[in-house]
Amino acid sequence: PEVVCSSKPVEAAVGEDVILQCHLEPPLDATDMTVEWSHGHLNHSVHLYQDRKDNPAEQKEHLEGRTSLFDSGLTKGNLSLKLSSARLSDAGRYRCSFHTEKLQKSCCLNLTVENEDNKHEKQAGSGHKISRRLRNVIFAGIVIVIIVIVIILCRRNSESSS
Repeated sequence: PEVVCSSKPVEAAVGEDVILQCHLEPPLDATDMTVEWSHGHLNHSVHLYQDRKDNPAEQKEHLEGRTSLFDSGLTKGNLSLKLSSARLSDAGRYRCSFHTEKLQKSCCLNLTVENEDNKHEKQAGSGHKISRRLRNVIFAGIVIVIIVIVIILCRRNSESSS
């Protein structure tokens, strides 16, 4: 079997729950396997499932109670991880691994976590940025027209008084 992760980066906003998708291909019952999720270049343990149960012993303190596997999905080869209440520090590379006595396979995916404001701005897309630029150009144009009108009126007043 192969371990398959999403090839696209996963995006979340701070505070959102996010699912890091990973599955076995072909689908196999993974309840008797060791499933491990790790994070970063040092591969810190994020979630460990072995001996038919979750094993939080190696999990970093800031992840306590925030990770879970889909227990019913394990029988169908679903190794996906649910990460609750995403934090900026959760961003980075994740490795999904499974082990049996004879086999070890893994895949990696990337998680991006952004502040809520940044995510909304990105979702609005480049059209939002263009409209902001357009608004600035229009404002600058109006200011220039007003200055030109004021200069013309001042010149007329000074000509008529001479």
